[in-house]
Amino acid sequence: MCGVSGLVWRDPSRPAGLAEVEAMNAAIFHRGPDDGGVHVHGTATLGHRRLSIIDLSEGGHQPMISQDGALAIVFNGEIYNYIELREELKAHGRRFLTASDTEVLLQAFEQWGPDCLHKLNGMWAFVVFDQRTKRLFAARDRFGIKPLHYVFDERRFAFASEAKALLAAFPDLRRADHAMLAHFLPSGAVDDGPETFFKNVFQLEPGRSLTLDVSRWSMSIDRYWHVDPAAFADRWVQGDPVERMRELLDSAVALHMRADVPVGTCLSGGIDSSTLVGLMSRLHPEPIRAFSGLYKGKEYDEEEFVQAVRDHTGCQGYDIRRTPNGDLLDDLATITWHQDMPTAGPGLYTQFNVMEMASRHVKVILDGQGADELFAGYLPYYALRVNDLLASGRKASAAALVLQVMRHHGGAWIAGVQGSSLLDTGRRAWRKFQARRAAASGAALAPSEPPFFHPSLTERVGTARIERQLESHYPDSLSNALCNHVLTQSIPALLHYEDRNSMAYSIEARVPLLDYRIVEFALGLGAEWKIRDSWTKWVLRKAAEPILPAKVAWRRSKMGYPTPAARWIREGRDKDAAHELLFSQRFLERGIVSRDSVQYYWDQHQSGAVDRSWLLYRYITVELWHRHYVDAFLPRTARPAPEPIRRTLEHSSRQAA
Repeated sequence: MCGVSGLVWRDPSRPAGLAEVEAMNAAIFHRGPDDGGVHVHGTATLGHRRLSIIDLSEGGHQPMISQDGALAIVFNGEIYNYIELREELKAHGRRFLTASDTEVLLQAFEQWGPDCLHKLNGMWAFVVFDQRTKRLFAARDRFGIKPLHYVFDERRFAFASEAKALLAAFPDLRRADHAMLAHFLPSGAVDDGPETFFKNVFQLEPGRSLTLDVSRWSMSIDRYWHVDPAAFADRWVQGDPVERMRELLDSAVALHMRADVPVGTCLSGGIDSSTLVGLMSRLHPEPIRAFSGLYKGKEYDEEEFVQAVRDHTGCQGYDIRRTPNGDLLDDLATITWHQDMPTAGPGLYTQFNVMEMASRHVKVILDGQGADELFAGYLPYYALRVNDLLASGRKASAAALVLQVMRHHGGAWIAGVQGSSLLDTGRRAWRKFQARRAAASGAALAPSEPPFFHPSLTERVGTARIERQLESHYPDSLSNALCNHVLTQSIPALLHYEDRNSMAYSIEARVPLLDYRIVEFALGLGAEWKIRDSWTKWVLRKAAEPILPAKVAWRRSKMGYPTPAARWIREGRDKDAAHELLFSQRFLERGIVSRDSVQYYWDQHQSGAVDRSWLLYRYITVELWHRHYVDAFLPRTARPAPEPIRRTLEHSSRQAA
């Protein structure tokens, strides 16, 4: 896990971009405090910050140069099957000088070119420059676990792991993309396309590669990984899906535990993280270190399930019970700085603090991202399954599922069901219940609500409005929804949050449930293996059942990263600080949100009638993002960098300001 950066000027007579790449490196020092380097390779200047995980010796130093001197690589990530690939490459006559996965990747690219991507099992964002052909090749892993941002215009191509690095070198990039703000505020959508919140700064999307022909000054982007349900089913879904699920889980977790440093895991008490703890505990002779963010309160408390997993597996548990006391906005400013953007919800606060605690004890942490989107873990997925049953003429099965789910989860989810008089009756009954409850509490339902963002923002966006086209690969709506949530609508954003929160504390986060074999298995698996007998993630539950306590394996409640932000924004000094920021002249004059909207949603939240903490949180992080990136360039790192790095970053900050 590392940070990469680089620059190619269009004008070959221009001096190499050493100062710019050094500024980029300084801005992402947190991604790699163990080592760093800048190398001029032909017309390209490449930079790297290293977090040493595999081969801790100097042999893993980057930028790394090929043995013939023609290629240079900078690489962020891990190639988990590097041992097997090294043996395959040795069979082709290749010899190795280090024990690092970076050298394996470099030689794999020499051997197979871009086709090497199909052989990799891991997470990556890497760039190779060939000074013979004057071509730069970059690639990002299949699902976007590792980031890569770039700017390409008539005078430069620059890239970096984080957008802040580009801004540190090029102050002209500090411009807000209003189309992205208008896209984000009502939806919370981030990382669902190539755009970022900075005008003209883009990200290479997951599963893509990029080629820059310096001589012609042309750039092309190709998609190397594609969804093919039939091929995935033939490749992975053979025999008993539950047994295959177990085999893939065992293999994925074993590969993801490969490291020359201590490895731990997050533990929320849900099925996903608990499965990882169970599998890791079987593979490791010492108790696994498991880190849990915990809060008191019925809607937030997962301690019962966390403790059950600890007792069952013998893991060593660490509780993180951080609650702000007037410093919430200070913490959110740091989180926003590391995220490079406004964020959608307060769960990031809990995750951020879990990573801080984990960094005191381990250097690698495994997390359970991906299972909900792969195996239908969220409540709204029930409605899609019911709709599919109705569309296929299986009305009795649809009605049975509705009754089962309502028995356990109530009826809120039923609003998404379509096309049945029986289900329409259920929806009407649920709405009547909601109306009675609102009347009893004295809460009036507003006939209309003000917009989430200022009307003038739409005018400023104009024809640049962002609209996404979803892919369709399946005959049923549930499978299509899950696929899109993996590719664009959910997983990329969650991975962005996880990468930046973990790297803020120089810790490598790995996600074994997004091993490409598990993803392809899930995308080739029928919906009946995901939702069955009112259970979500049925195949995963069955596979994990032998290694978990029953109360966790067959747990129905779901919290994720529960964070009591609704309470914090209603109480004490954090409420006062939030009010001061949201009603500040500085925020309101940006023309992003009208005062009437802020007042309406603030009053609504403070009354307790409706939880609007998620929207107020977005407003807060939008303003903090503007203050730290657009108004000025004000670094706010979770951990201070050494003095020479700070001086470089402060110098670039003064230039930007």
